[in-house]
Amino acid sequence: MGNSVKNLRKVEFFNRESEAEEIMNILETEPHLVNFIYGPINSGKTSLIMNIIENLPPGYVVFYVNLRGKFVSNYNDFVESLFEIDKESKKKKSRVSEFTKEFLEGTGKYYGIPIPENLLNAVFKDNEPKNVFEYITEIMNEVKKNKRQPILIIDELQVIGDLKIDEYLIYKLFNFFIRLTKELHLCHVFALSSDSLFIEKVYSEAMLQGRAKYLFVDDFDPETAKRFLGHYEFSKDEIDTTLRYLGGKPSHLIELIDAKRNKKDLKSEANAMVKRRKIEINQKLYVIRDIGKEVEFEGKTIPVDYAKILNTLKLFVNKDCITYSNITPEIMYLVTENLLFVDSSTADLKPQSRTDLIAIRESLKELPQTS
Repeated sequence: MGNSVKNLRKVEFFNRESEAEEIMNILETEPHLVNFIYGPINSGKTSLIMNIIENLPPGYVVFYVNLRGKFVSNYNDFVESLFEIDKESKKKKSRVSEFTKEFLEGTGKYYGIPIPENLLNAVFKDNEPKNVFEYITEIMNEVKKNKRQPILIIDELQVIGDLKIDEYLIYKLFNFFIRLTKELHLCHVFALSSDSLFIEKVYSEAMLQGRAKYLFVDDFDPETAKRFLGHYEFSKDEIDTTLRYLGGKPSHLIELIDAKRNKKDLKSEANAMVKRRKIEINQKLYVIRDIGKEVEFEGKTIPVDYAKILNTLKLFVNKDCITYSNITPEIMYLVTENLLFVDSSTADLKPQSRTDLIAIRESLKELPQTS
């Protein structure tokens, strides 16, 4: 396959040593904070954490739950998304301690939290999240008793952000995370999200003040992108073209690496990617202007204002990134549509990618000029 991309995860992990070192430093200390890993879409967050999981030294037990693409609309969905049901545990072990010893004989890496089939009813009982949390706490305690350090990772946590069970489930989950880390020092907790509005809410959440740490995983910077493309025998001109149109978004770079492998013209391919995005932006603007869109904002349903959307986009005509004072309904809409990204820790607002930035600018140029 030559220089083709054989492993997307390894590609996106390229030059993530500093982020990996920071995570390993966290793992080498006693659990005391809830760790949120965030960044633009397709910047390599999941790839980073999967690389960490695959290369952990002995002594750690990882429970990785990926909510990506899962429809979680009620308590049962939530429980099913968390657990890996052990249907082969025919001995009907009723004690969690026995079951934990049994599954700890495995790899130490679990995609979901193991649970024997006979204990499911107790966890599902009364639609009470506390039943779930009590079981997970017991599992983590048993892992500790077996002289192993448990790690709980939940990817795309925002999937359950709006789920209500009496009250918003996410707040109960935050309290549970705090108990596992800050109070019990029992388990390292990592929550990943590419939804920057969700992270913005998390960042401003009072219950997490002083109890959470935020790790930012951005797209490649120009120098890293150049070195990365150099591994695939890109010439200087090809690198310059790629960065001009695509910036350092790993998933976009991969598309052009495949285009090069298939002997396609890179500039044409990059232009096509921008054009596709511009068409999508134009369609969104048309719908806002001629049909109308609404956004849920601070508990109210608010019409999206076309003029204000344009004014927000025009902020990027001459700048790649700006500082925002407040999250407005227009910013919320553009972030929800994955056009813009907000970084709550710095109050930075920017397009999700270089491709988005160029497409935004080109779309604005083509708008009818008004006085």
